[in-house]
Amino acid sequence: MASSLRSAAVVCCAVLMSACSYTYTNKSNVVHAQRLDDMIVSVEDVRRIAAAEDFAPHIEAHLHKPPPADPAAPEPCRAVGYNDLTFGGGWSDFRSAGYKGVTDDIDPGGNSMVNEVSQAVARYPSSDKAQAAFHKLESSLQACVALHNPNYEFTLDKPDSATLRITDLQWCHLYRAKAAVLVSVGVLGLEASNQIADTILQTITDRIK
Repeated sequence: MASSLRSAAVVCCAVLMSACSYTYTNKSNVVHAQRLDDMIVSVEDVRRIAAAEDFAPHIEAHLHKPPPADPAAPEPCRAVGYNDLTFGGGWSDFRSAGYKGVTDDIDPGGNSMVNEVSQAVARYPSSDKAQAAFHKLESSLQACVALHNPNYEFTLDKPDSATLRITDLQWCHLYRAKAAVLVSVGVLGLEASNQIADTILQTITDRIK
Protein backbone atom coordinates (compact mmCIF):
# COMPACT_ATOMS: atom_id res chain seq x y z
CA MET A 1 0.00 0.00 0.00
CA ALA A 2 1.36 3.42 -0.85
CA SER A 3 2.51 5.44 2.15
CA SER A 4 -0.09 8.21 1.92
CA LEU A 5 -2.93 5.74 1.48
CA ARG A 6 -1.75 3.75 4.49
CA SER A 7 -1.44 6.99 6.45
CA ALA A 8 -5.02 7.88 5.53
CA ALA A 9 -6.17 4.45 6.64
CA VAL A 10 -4.27 4.73 9.92
CA VAL A 11 -5.79 8.13 10.67
CA CYS A 12 -9.25 6.80 9.98
CA CYS A 13 -8.76 3.79 12.18
CA ALA A 14 -6.95 5.67 14.92
CA VAL A 15 -9.30 8.62 15.45
CA LEU A 16 -9.94 -10.49 10.16
CA MET A 17 -9.27 -14.35 8.61
CA SER A 18 -11.38 -16.32 6.19
CA ALA A 19 -11.18 -19.35 8.45
CA CYS A 20 -13.11 -17.56 11.17
CA SER A 21 -16.37 -19.40 11.70
CA TYR A 22 -17.91 -16.87 14.08
CA THR A 23 -21.11 -15.31 12.76
CA TYR A 24 -22.23 -12.38 14.84
CA THR A 25 -25.41 -11.29 13.09
CA ASN A 26 -28.60 -13.24 13.68
CA LYS A 27 -31.31 -11.17 12.07
CA SER A 28 -34.09 -12.87 13.98
CA ASN A 29 -32.51 -11.57 17.21
CA VAL A 30 -31.44 -8.11 16.03
CA VAL A 31 -32.42 -5.27 18.36
CA HIS A 32 -32.82 -1.98 16.54
CA ALA A 33 -30.85 0.83 18.15
CA GLN A 34 -32.17 4.32 18.75
CA ARG A 35 -28.83 5.75 19.92
CA LEU A 36 -25.78 5.87 17.67
CA ASP A 37 -23.66 4.56 20.56
CA ASP A 38 -25.71 1.35 20.47
CA MET A 39 -25.05 0.86 16.74
CA ILE A 40 -21.28 0.65 17.31
CA VAL A 41 -19.97 -2.94 17.50
CA SER A 42 -18.20 -3.56 20.82
CA VAL A 43 -14.52 -4.41 21.09
CA GLU A 44 -15.46 -7.86 22.42
CA ASP A 45 -17.54 -8.63 19.34
CA VAL A 46 -14.91 -7.21 16.97
CA ARG A 47 -12.33 -9.49 18.62
CA ARG A 48 -14.52 -12.49 17.83
CA ILE A 49 -15.37 -11.36 14.30
CA ALA A 50 -11.70 -10.68 13.50
CA ALA A 51 -10.30 -13.59 15.54
CA ALA A 52 -7.95 -11.01 17.08
CA GLU A 53 -7.94 -11.18 20.86
CA ASP A 54 -5.36 -8.40 21.21
CA PHE A 55 -7.68 -5.65 19.98
CA ALA A 56 -8.10 -2.84 22.50
CA PRO A 57 -10.11 0.41 22.31
CA HIS A 58 -8.26 3.40 20.93
CA ILE A 59 -9.73 6.22 23.01
CA GLU A 60 -8.68 8.99 20.62
CA ALA A 61 -10.91 7.44 17.95
CA HIS A 62 -14.06 7.70 20.09
CA LEU A 63 -15.43 10.95 18.71
CA HIS A 64 -18.69 12.91 18.56
CA LYS A 65 -17.75 14.70 15.35
CA PRO A 66 -15.65 13.61 12.35
CA PRO A 67 -11.95 14.47 12.43
CA PRO A 68 -10.65 17.00 9.89
CA ALA A 69 -9.56 15.77 6.47
CA ASP A 70 -5.90 15.82 5.48
CA PRO A 71 -5.36 19.19 3.74
CA ALA A 72 -2.23 17.83 2.02
CA ALA A 73 -4.19 15.14 0.16
CA PRO A 74 -5.40 15.77 -3.40
CA GLU A 75 -8.80 17.41 -3.10
CA PRO A 76 -10.94 14.49 -4.41
CA CYS A 77 -9.01 12.08 -2.15
CA ARG A 78 -9.58 13.97 1.09
CA ALA A 79 -12.81 12.06 1.73
CA VAL A 80 -10.99 8.69 1.80
CA GLY A 81 -11.35 6.91 5.14
CA TYR A 82 -13.60 8.86 7.47
CA ASN A 83 -13.43 12.57 8.21
CA ASP A 84 -15.47 15.75 7.92
CA LEU A 85 -15.48 15.55 4.10
CA THR A 86 -16.56 11.90 4.12
CA PHE A 87 -19.82 12.78 5.86
CA GLY A 88 -20.28 16.37 4.68
CA GLY A 89 -21.77 19.09 6.82
CA GLY A 90 -25.41 18.08 7.04
CA TRP A 91 -25.32 15.41 9.76
CA SER A 92 -27.11 15.95 13.08
CA ASP A 93 -25.42 13.30 15.25
CA PHE A 94 -22.14 11.38 14.97
CA ARG A 95 -20.22 8.63 16.77
CA SER A 96 -17.01 6.78 15.99
CA ALA A 97 -14.89 4.09 17.63
CA GLY A 98 -11.55 2.46 16.89
CA TYR A 99 -9.73 -0.67 18.05
CA LYS A 100 -6.04 -1.55 17.64
CA GLY A 101 -3.80 -4.60 17.89
CA VAL A 102 -0.09 -5.17 17.21
CA THR A 103 1.11 -7.80 14.71
CA ASP A 104 4.39 -9.67 14.24
CA ASP A 105 4.85 -7.99 10.85
CA ILE A 106 7.52 -5.30 10.44
CA ASP A 107 7.23 -2.38 8.04
CA PRO A 108 10.17 -1.25 5.84
CA GLY A 109 11.19 1.23 8.53
CA GLY A 110 11.57 -1.53 11.13
CA ASN A 111 8.43 -0.66 13.07
CA SER A 112 5.80 -3.16 14.18
CA MET A 113 2.71 -3.11 11.99
CA VAL A 114 -0.66 -2.34 13.55
CA ASN A 115 -4.04 -3.98 12.93
CA GLU A 116 -6.92 -1.55 13.20
CA VAL A 117 -10.70 -1.44 12.92
CA SER A 118 -12.66 1.80 12.70
CA GLN A 119 -16.40 2.42 12.81
CA ALA A 120 -18.27 5.67 12.31
CA VAL A 121 -21.99 6.41 12.07
CA ALA A 122 -23.64 9.71 11.20
CA ARG A 123 -27.34 10.48 11.44
CA TYR A 124 -28.94 13.05 9.14
CA PRO A 125 -32.23 14.94 9.44
CA SER A 126 -33.72 12.75 6.68
CA SER A 127 -32.96 9.75 4.49
CA ASP A 128 -32.70 12.09 1.50
CA LYS A 129 -29.87 13.99 3.17
CA ALA A 130 -28.08 10.74 4.04
CA GLN A 131 -28.41 9.62 0.42
CA ALA A 132 -27.10 12.98 -0.79
CA ALA A 133 -24.02 12.61 1.43
CA PHE A 134 -23.52 9.05 0.14
CA HIS A 135 -23.69 10.10 -3.51
CA LYS A 136 -21.36 13.04 -2.92
CA LEU A 137 -18.88 10.65 -1.30
CA GLU A 138 -19.19 8.29 -4.27
CA SER A 139 -18.40 11.13 -6.68
CA SER A 140 -15.34 12.14 -4.62
CA LEU A 141 -13.98 8.59 -4.53
CA GLN A 142 -14.51 8.17 -8.27
CA ALA A 143 -12.64 11.43 -8.89
CA CYS A 144 -9.81 10.27 -6.61
CA VAL A 145 -9.43 7.02 -8.55
CA ALA A 146 -9.45 8.96 -11.83
CA LEU A 147 -6.38 10.94 -10.70
CA HIS A 148 -4.25 7.75 -10.72
CA ASN A 149 -2.26 9.27 -7.88
CA PRO A 150 0.37 6.70 -6.78
CA ASN A 151 -0.31 7.56 -3.14
CA TYR A 152 -4.00 6.68 -3.51
CA GLU A 153 -3.98 3.48 -5.50
CA PHE A 154 -7.05 1.52 -4.42
CA THR A 155 -9.89 -0.34 -6.05
CA LEU A 156 -13.35 1.22 -5.86
CA ASP A 157 -16.48 -0.82 -6.44
CA LYS A 158 -20.14 -0.88 -5.44
CA PRO A 159 -21.33 -4.29 -4.14
CA ASP A 160 -24.92 -3.00 -4.09
CA SER A 161 -26.75 0.27 -4.63
CA ALA A 162 -26.34 1.34 -0.99
CA THR A 163 -22.70 0.29 -0.44
CA LEU A 164 -19.31 1.64 -1.55
CA ARG A 165 -16.10 -0.37 -1.11
CA ILE A 166 -12.47 0.71 -1.46
CA THR A 167 -9.74 -1.90 -1.08
CA ASP A 168 -6.00 -2.43 -1.21
CA LEU A 169 -3.67 -5.08 0.22
CA GLN A 170 -4.95 -6.02 3.71
CA TRP A 171 -7.08 -2.89 3.78
CA CYS A 172 -10.78 -2.38 3.20
CA HIS A 173 -13.12 0.53 3.81
CA LEU A 174 -16.89 0.25 3.37
CA TYR A 175 -19.62 2.88 3.35
CA ARG A 176 -23.36 2.26 3.45
CA ALA A 177 -26.43 4.47 3.58
CA LYS A 178 -29.53 3.13 5.30
CA ALA A 179 -32.54 5.22 6.29
CA ALA A 180 -31.14 8.51 7.64
CA VAL A 181 -27.75 7.04 8.62
CA LEU A 182 -24.41 6.83 6.79
CA VAL A 183 -22.02 4.16 8.10
CA SER A 184 -18.25 3.83 7.62
CA VAL A 185 -16.21 0.74 8.54
CA GLY A 186 -12.46 0.39 7.97
CA VAL A 187 -10.17 -2.60 8.52
CA LEU A 188 -6.39 -2.35 8.19
CA GLY A 189 -3.60 -4.94 8.43
CA LEU A 190 -5.70 -8.12 8.53
CA GLU A 191 -5.69 -10.80 5.84
CA ALA A 192 -9.44 -11.15 5.52
CA SER A 193 -10.11 -7.42 5.80
CA ASN A 194 -12.97 -7.51 3.27
CA GLN A 195 -14.91 -10.23 5.08
CA ILE A 196 -14.34 -8.69 8.49
CA ALA A 197 -15.36 -5.22 7.36
CA ASP A 198 -18.47 -6.64 5.71
CA THR A 199 -19.52 -8.50 8.88
CA ILE A 200 -19.06 -5.41 11.05
CA LEU A 201 -20.89 -3.21 8.53
CA GLN A 202 -23.79 -5.65 8.32
CA THR A 203 -23.99 -5.84 12.10
CA ILE A 204 -24.25 -2.06 12.35
CA THR A 205 -26.78 -1.64 9.56
CA ASP A 206 -28.96 -4.44 10.97
CA ARG A 207 -29.34 -2.27 14.07
CA ILE A 208 -30.64 0.70 12.08
CA LYS A 209 -34.41 0.95 11.83
